Amino acid sequence: MEPLVPKLILVPTDLSEPAAHALRYASALGERFDAHLLVIYADPFVPPVDFTASAAGVFQLSRDVMIDSAREELQRHAEENIAEDVPFDVRVIVGEPLDSILAQVRESGANLIVMGTHGRTGVRRLLFGSVTEAVMRVAPVPVIAVNPAATITAEVKKVLSLMTFTPACRDALLRASALASDADVPFVLLTNVESPDAHMGALELMRLERWVPEELAGRAELKLVSKDEDSILQVAADTGADLIALGVPAGRNFAESLRGTIAERVVQRSVCPVLTVNAYVAGVVPVEERELVTA
Repeated sequence: MEPLVPKLILVPTDLSEPAAHALRYASALGERFDAHLLVIYADPFVPPVDFTASAAGVFQLSRDVMIDSAREELQRHAEENIAEDVPFDVRVIVGEPLDSILAQVRESGANLIVMGTHGRTGVRRLLFGSVTEAVMRVAPVPVIAVNPAATITAEVKKVLSLMTFTPACRDALLRASALASDADVPFVLLTNVESPDAHMGALELMRLERWVPEELAGRAELKLVSKDEDSILQVAADTGADLIALGVPAGRNFAESLRGTIAERVVQRSVCPVLTVNAYVAGVVPVEERELVTA
């Protein structure tokens, strides 16, 4: 695993305020790590479903105007939300957002994605999906998701993580360590316990202690929590964590498609940025074998 020191940060945007908030966070990261930002806006720019063939020529003309207008708006969006000393480029792409984001990662060599989220839940998420959550599951590089409530400081002085004992989870921990503000930043590591039995809790803590990466030994506080996002977010608030690091699964069952995985629900509500790593980033599944699940 290569250390996560941001060099080129890809920042997809839909020009909304939540996306602007994430762009300001990416700017703070860029300033801290002397990184370059690539800000992209992707849209298929397709005609309405009732468009007639006779209007195709007119649409092509108006489509060119829409693309030029989007490019001007994207430039303003970037200038308003990126610090003056952070270098950036903007790019308007004609295409579906998810496919365009993945293609830009490959073409640009970006080693980190920063995205905002609108926090869709329930049926709205099942019908419309979430581009950010899809990117979290299938991107070939780590993703930092930033919701509108999250702070935008790039300083990382305490990291919280829910341990799922997977390679993606371990990878997320080590990459979060590379983002830390200094070498002895403390980590709060959580593990789920289903039973109130004290003996079972002690065994789970011992398992967690054995699993902690050697690099983090001596600066990790271990805690038991119930298996829900409320407990995780409460500990994050109580401990003052300013980054949550999570390993995320590539697939989901039906209930998770409707309600979201724990990782996705944490992203929707977290008041600090959330660093996510999937199985492709961790090298468990080759990127070539990725199956896109966008819902």
